[in-house]
Amino acid sequence: MPSIACFGAVNLDRTARCLGELVLRSSNPVAVRQAAGGVARNVATNLGRLGQHVGLASVVGADAGGEELIRALEADGIDTSGTMRRDDEATASYTAVLDRDGELLIGLADMAIYDGFAPGSLRASDAPAQEDAWFVDANLPDACIDRLTAIASGHTLLTASTVSTPKAVRLAPYLARLDVLFANRAEAAVLSGVNIQTDDDALKAADWLRDAGIGTVFITLGPRGAVAANDQARIALPAIPGAARDVVGAGDAFAAGALTALLEKKLLRDALISGLATASITVEVDGPTDPHLSPARVADRAQHKLTA
Repeated sequence: MPSIACFGAVNLDRTARCLGELVLRSSNPVAVRQAAGGVARNVATNLGRLGQHVGLASVVGADAGGEELIRALEADGIDTSGTMRRDDEATASYTAVLDRDGELLIGLADMAIYDGFAPGSLRASDAPAQEDAWFVDANLPDACIDRLTAIASGHTLLTASTVSTPKAVRLAPYLARLDVLFANRAEAAVLSGVNIQTDDDALKAADWLRDAGIGTVFITLGPRGAVAANDQARIALPAIPGAARDVVGAGDAFAAGALTALLEKKLLRDALISGLATASITVEVDGPTDPHLSPARVADRAQHKLTA
């Protein structure tokens, strides 16, 4: 069984879903829920449910929220021995405001706990990585990203997520170290300088990122689907239909599905379909991850794509 170390954010996700049309500068009726979240946490949890052996290195506050997150991760079989607790910062949180159809209107991130996260806190050895893959998210400060990518580069499959448009630039100095990059349209545009409006634009951005040294690039395009490129193929596929309720976590689900396929030595097209299938399943539930995600469900959803 492949082993994967994930490094990055684990936080409390709060979602406020508008019950009517959003009215700015006014009180809006919403339905609010809270769940475990964070890019690295979401990816780690999805990978575990897809049959991978996963460890998560992160930081939480020494508060009730942090304890809740650790318990939930361990209940999902995630190794949290690399996650530290701090009593001088609150556990990170992310608040998503959604329209009544479940599409993101604005995301509000309280991630100050990561800003002072020193590289030495990661508990990652200076020895070459022993896992089959490392996943790094751009919530981590520059010094941590630098150290992690330097340790892992050339020793394991090094994958990364851009996380958000403002944080995507943190990965810019380290693109040549990455084997796999996951980004959405806006994040890929920031890194590549390509104005992405069409699938062809997205593939041009992927080509630019590959020229910068990345082996494989995945760019998600929301309800339009995704593109992928490596040295063997350039592929654009539409999204797999699903009864979307909540798009928060869709990109993280895509990354977990695609990464699982890559670790199983599948072709790029199959990895792209696996990512789209995992995302399609995830947007059908409230929350950033589906507690019932499984390899069989992803295979069934992917088969829908292959036969459509």
